[in-house]
Amino acid sequence: MTGVTTRLFHSATIALLAIGMSVTMSGTAVAGDACKNIKFKVTNKHDSGETILIKKVKYFNKANGKWQTEVVNQNLTVTLPDTEKLQFFPEVGKEKGLACKHGTTCRTQGDNLRDAEGEDLTKFRFVYKYMAAGKWSGEVEGGDKVPDDPKCYANRTYGPGESGWTIFGKD
Repeated sequence: MTGVTTRLFHSATIALLAIGMSVTMSGTAVAGDACKNIKFKVTNKHDSGETILIKKVKYFNKANGKWQTEVVNQNLTVTLPDTEKLQFFPEVGKEKGLACKHGTTCRTQGDNLRDAEGEDLTKFRFVYKYMAAGKWSGEVEGGDKVPDDPKCYANRTYGPGESGWTIFGKD
């Protein structure tokens, strides 16, 4: 009887391991889907009247109920709608991000948002610095920006209309 019990125990263990691996592998595949080449459009109307440096974008993923963060690692500003006004900003010290001059509309280059493909990203927050007396301020986290259509898909630009979301400095 012990031989039968041992075989049943062995078979049950293998079955449980197979189920566990299946669940783990399917969860990993879904959780790893990045929403690729996502851009953000903002207009700088910060109350300082100066350039802002967008450092990070935080996004709320409704599916997992969590805030996630994407670092903006670029030094390129595109001024819209005049595409001839490409402005390249050198790094200031070790600072990286999207430098956006006051009164201009800027767009990030494109980032891959982890665990977000096909998901509803219902809120965004921009983390930025602003120029004050020739120096960058500390990081400021702006208020929630809510998209009209939250669904994330590749090559999408978030930010409504021609001017995108506005950063005032009090939001």
